[in-house]
Amino acid sequence: MLQKIQIVGRILVIVLFIYSVLFTLVGTIFLVKAHSFVFGQLDEIQAMRDTPPAMSRFMEDLVDSNPKVNIQHRFVPLDSISINLRKAVIAVEDPAFYMHPGFDVRSMAKAMDANMTKGELRYGGSTITQQLAKNLFLTGERTWERKLKELVYAVVMERNLGKDRILELYLNYAQWGRNVFGCEAASQIYYKVHCSELSLQQATNLAAMLASPGNSEPEDNSELMQRRRKVIQQNLKDGALLP
Repeated sequence: MLQKIQIVGRILVIVLFIYSVLFTLVGTIFLVKAHSFVFGQLDEIQAMRDTPPAMSRFMEDLVDSNPKVNIQHRFVPLDSISINLRKAVIAVEDPAFYMHPGFDVRSMAKAMDANMTKGELRYGGSTITQQLAKNLFLTGERTWERKLKELVYAVVMERNLGKDRILELYLNYAQWGRNVFGCEAASQIYYKVHCSELSLQQATNLAAMLASPGNSEPEDNSELMQRRRKVIQQNLKDGALLP
């Protein structure tokens, strides 16, 4: 009996040893790849501290697919963007924006649970920073590899750009119509005003569009838009979203 226990114990030790070695190897390979990926993009990210890109990756892909497309886009600084719009966008897209390090563990857990239920990658649980990373640098493919790159980009952007710059870039490169990008172009096209002049209701309508920017209008009264407006109103009522 004692001999059997000793044999089982030795087998268990060997299994644990092999597991620890494999885990270490996989972890090391992952860290090496992540390190290489991050530093390969670092200069590009740091350059955005002062100089915004002419177009996002999403915009470039749109032009590549249709060279005749007329992109509506104009960059404006953060202090020229209505605080109503800043709050409304954060309220519906990422209420914890100014508190997380680029990713929100709770949102990711909810998204993962939903994906497991559906059996496919359908929900991302992405923060504003992650969405910006996808828009600026990545394709729209729904794969775990892209989600991992998106997460890495987000962490690096948080460390090198800061919250206000990330929000500024997001509001200037988010899609607000089939060929409409950025809050200034959206404000001019839909409401004929500068984005600094948006009312709370106008800002709420524009923020609600972000869930389906290519298939909605700010005044749409669809179930999705109504639901998004209610989320914005409730989160604005619950507390401050800006520092």
